Amino acid sequence: MMNFKKNTILYFFVCFSFCPATFSQQRDSTFRKLTVKQLVVPAVLLSGGYLLKSFGLKQEQLEWHDKYYKHFETNVDDIIQYTPYAAYVGLDLIGVKAKHSFGDRMGILFIGAAVMSGTVFSLKHTTKVLRPDLSGQDSFPSGHTANAFFGAAIVAEEYNDESIWYGIGAYSAATATGVLRVMNNRHWFSDVVVGAGVGILSGKAAYVIYPWLKEKLGKKQSNNPSKIAFTPMYDGRTVGGNLVIGF
Repeated sequence: MMNFKKNTILYFFVCFSFCPATFSQQRDSTFRKLTVKQLVVPAVLLSGGYLLKSFGLKQEQLEWHDKYYKHFETNVDDIIQYTPYAAYVGLDLIGVKAKHSFGDRMGILFIGAAVMSGTVFSLKHTTKVLRPDLSGQDSFPSGHTANAFFGAAIVAEEYNDESIWYGIGAYSAATATGVLRVMNNRHWFSDVVVGAGVGILSGKAAYVIYPWLKEKLGKKQSNNPSKIAFTPMYDGRTVGGNLVIGF
């Protein structure tokens, strides 16, 4: 959990550093409205995970793990949870056109990560579920899985118009993360299922909150022009920005 907190703080800092401070007053039509259909999968995962948690199948999982994966151990899950993030930023750098600008994507990443991390931390703190390996009372839900599925959700949103395989690849990495968390005896099945639901829902939420915030801040900036504004820029090779101070 401590590593998850440190990594969360790190990418919050990175995202905030590049998050645009200047906004347009116009509603951005590239942001699609959230539909009920988009909420079906995270709703099923969240409800299914809570059902698994309430059924009390922990002993069965422990017996299954001891029978097939008792000596299994890997840290690959610590690494591949971040592969969707690498794709989210990197695909655009190698020529795959993202749906939104670099600045917008960093804003989406920052907001979604805040929603995801806040939800995970809150649930861990309130539920205090003991991990299968008895290493701590912060098992529910899986932070690694939530992190990976959040990354997969925003990759799919940005790049699926170019090819559905980008989303499939990101979700495959996220699924592998969850599976390895169980095989490593670090999480219960319910932890992973709910973590996936939290991650996907956080991604959906980011694409609702960000354009709303962008529009609201754009209006405020228009009404109060004497503000400091920073707009990030990326030319394919270097990252920079324009700093404007109005009086």
